[in-house]
Amino acid sequence: MNPIIQQLQYLQPLSDKIIIALDDLIKHKPIAKGQLLLRIGQKAEYFYFLNRGLARVFYKRNGKDITDYFAIDQQFIGAVPSLFNGQPSHKAIETLEDSDIYYFSYPAFEQLCTQHHALEYIARKQAVLGMLQGQQRIESIRFLSAKERYHELEKLYPGITNRAPLKHIASYLGTTQVSISRIRAGKQ
Repeated sequence: MNPIIQQLQYLQPLSDKIIIALDDLIKHKPIAKGQLLLRIGQKAEYFYFLNRGLARVFYKRNGKDITDYFAIDQQFIGAVPSLFNGQPSHKAIETLEDSDIYYFSYPAFEQLCTQHHALEYIARKQAVLGMLQGQQRIESIRFLSAKERYHELEKLYPGITNRAPLKHIASYLGTTQVSISRIRAGKQ
């Protein structure tokens, strides 16, 4: 079964009719490491699911590349503000590994939601989970030390500290590569 449909079924059982409609909507392709799924200034149309692989959302601020969040095996990723408001994205999405990706048009998914209450329910649940994760991230930046944030990262994205470049991990955690190296060495 399509891995996106499997993920959605965890939140709400889906009828055969909905499964067929989703299966028609969802596309699949392998993406090479270093590819941009979305460029800064481009309008987001697609929501992605990394069946296998690693990607990040990032933006540029004062000439610096800042990682906003990651997606790793079996996780969704997208430029959510641009998807929701239809405006050009101030963020980009980049694959950090060769990745096996499933994706769908967000406007087409929205249309399906208007036709199927179960999908609308799932979308609402996913939005709430996203808000909770965003709130958790804000609180971790405000209240946790770099070491604590590093360990939270490992819990949220198992194995990422061995897969993502150190510069992206440091950027995501709001610290330096030197600080991350000290944490890894147990010196902090």
